Amino acid sequence: MKAPAAILSGVATSVITAISLAWMNEGLHGAVPWCALLAGILVAAMVFRGVSSSSASSLAFWDWVMIVVFSCASARAFLWLLYADGDTWKVLSPNNLGDLSLHLAFIHHLAETTHWWPQSPILAGDPLRYPLGADLFNALLDRVGVHPVMGLLWCGILGSTLTGYALWRWGGAVAFAALLFNGGFAGVVLLRGVDPDAVSEWKNLFLTLFVTQRGFLFSLPAGLLLLATWREETFGKSGNLILPLPVQALLLASIPLFSVHTGLFLGIAMTGLALLTPISRTRMLPLALLAWPFMAFFGWLVSSGAGGPSAVLSLGWAPGWMGDGTIGFWFWNFGITLPLCLFLSIIQVKRGGNDESRAFVWPATFVFLLCMIMRFAPWPWDNMKLMLWSWLVIIPYLWSGLIRPRPLWLRLPALVLLFGSGAASLLAGLDGRHGYELIKRSTLDQTAWILRKVTPDSLIACAPEYNHPVLMLGHPVVCGYEGHLWSHGLDYKDRLSMLNSIMMGEPGWPDKAHSLGVSYLYWSDLEAMRWPDSKLPWAKESTPSLHPLK
Repeated sequence: MKAPAAILSGVATSVITAISLAWMNEGLHGAVPWCALLAGILVAAMVFRGVSSSSASSLAFWDWVMIVVFSCASARAFLWLLYADGDTWKVLSPNNLGDLSLHLAFIHHLAETTHWWPQSPILAGDPLRYPLGADLFNALLDRVGVHPVMGLLWCGILGSTLTGYALWRWGGAVAFAALLFNGGFAGVVLLRGVDPDAVSEWKNLFLTLFVTQRGFLFSLPAGLLLLATWREETFGKSGNLILPLPVQALLLASIPLFSVHTGLFLGIAMTGLALLTPISRTRMLPLALLAWPFMAFFGWLVSSGAGGPSAVLSLGWAPGWMGDGTIGFWFWNFGITLPLCLFLSIIQVKRGGNDESRAFVWPATFVFLLCMIMRFAPWPWDNMKLMLWSWLVIIPYLWSGLIRPRPLWLRLPALVLLFGSGAASLLAGLDGRHGYELIKRSTLDQTAWILRKVTPDSLIACAPEYNHPVLMLGHPVVCGYEGHLWSHGLDYKDRLSMLNSIMMGEPGWPDKAHSLGVSYLYWSDLEAMRWPDSKLPWAKESTPSLHPLK
């Protein structure tokens, strides 16, 4: 566990240091990125020297099988995360068309902005309210000369390697299967040539969360290593402290910068472990006292943009999650998963003492049930960011407590029903025939040349498209892609209405643009398609153009 803990601690330190120095230096300029990365390297070296080598069980045959499968899936997903095909930048997964363009916008914006706490590049006048840890780390790499495309690739491979190790430490082969192959019965539609994820809500976790939500590249391995540490400290034979308290506190405190949902889950898991296992309290209490204040601060920072209303977590009543009110929805999406988890929780009621499985399964089940009646983001589907954690925590105990003790003729069908559909979803998502155009490379280069003299924080009015080159280059725009604005819980309707009025050239449009703080209007074929009847003087021009407001 030495190397993974050291790397994760180094990344966390770099991000925290970068935030602190950028506030004092008005951005990631000058020596800030080098100092932040150097601080991360020094802390990583200290953790590597300070953490003792911990023994772990040897790799079994099925562990090796799943490591190979996970490695192949990760290599396929991240080596083709963003790739060039002639004059076109493509992504492998359609799930990444919107997400990756947004991450590129954040990376470029964070690398260049002189306003800190940064303004949101996707909505005029709003602070950035998003767990920016992963994109900020890539922005640091960008500032020291690592091209964002290469940075995304390297971080993806490193993050998946760390996650693979953490999955094995937490649950062995079955933990790999839980991330790669989750699903109900929707996989049968692959026989008709249909993508299973297109007809289900409980989609493949590897494809829809791990690959697209870049914060999980840090928060997933960090969270799993913390859970494995707490388990060993509480229930292990030696009872040794695997990770020193300061290292645990650093990882736990920094997690909200990468994933607020992960921080929320780990807080509930700590509380459940302390309540259900009294012997753990002597270690959980000091950790909570040390880490929770920083968790709360960092969570507030990224969810409120250092002062605004929260947009990352948005609680609301949503009974039935994404269900349609029928029992069929639950079997189609979850198969036998929910009945087995419920049965496991029931039989644990009869167990007394400091039962390990109950100490972890009950808090995880509680979170999953909460996700069935509450939404934790404007888009209820985002509850999967919590449900992922419940599933990964429960599955090792579901395997050891219910499935593995059964005879082979029961065990084998249970595994097929649990993981078969998800395996079909994974195959469909990594199919070599995929490849979706994100943007033309020439378009991006042409726009970069047009904007070469525009200052990083100048506000630009342009079409609210997810792959608009102005936004992907990191320049702040009046309104970004509506799907991003809505799912992030941002109040954008009035500004979108004003943008439409400005770009249509309605009477008084210059005054409206000035009231928003717009410095430039950008016009290209994207704007012409969105506002074909615009009365702006340059609306009929055929080549992309930039127009300053006087």
